[in-house]
Amino acid sequence: MMLSRVTPSKVEVFAYVTLLIGFLSDHLSTGIALSKENIIESNPVALSLMQKGIWLQTDLFLILVSVIATFMSLRIVKNPLAKTILVFPFVVGLFRFVVTLWNVSLFI
Repeated sequence: MMLSRVTPSKVEVFAYVTLLIGFLSDHLSTGIALSKENIIESNPVALSLMQKGIWLQTDLFLILVSVIATFMSLRIVKNPLAKTILVFPFVVGLFRFVVTLWNVSLFI
């Protein structure tokens, strides 16, 4: 199994950047929201990770795995339809950005 040496396309880079911005903005907005009075984390999974002190590490791991899996899949599979896998990092990043907007609405 050989990986092709194709540089990432603009669409691929956009999907990865969307993923990264979504995660980072969610972290930042969550931190700001939780510093305010009467605002608590309602996601039990995130709360558990925060209490264990591994929330940031878990999100960084998820980003890394998402990018590596997408990047390698695009280079291993030679089918042109394989590019549809770019929907995954884009949608996840977009979802996390929507969560950011929700967090911001809590402290405005």
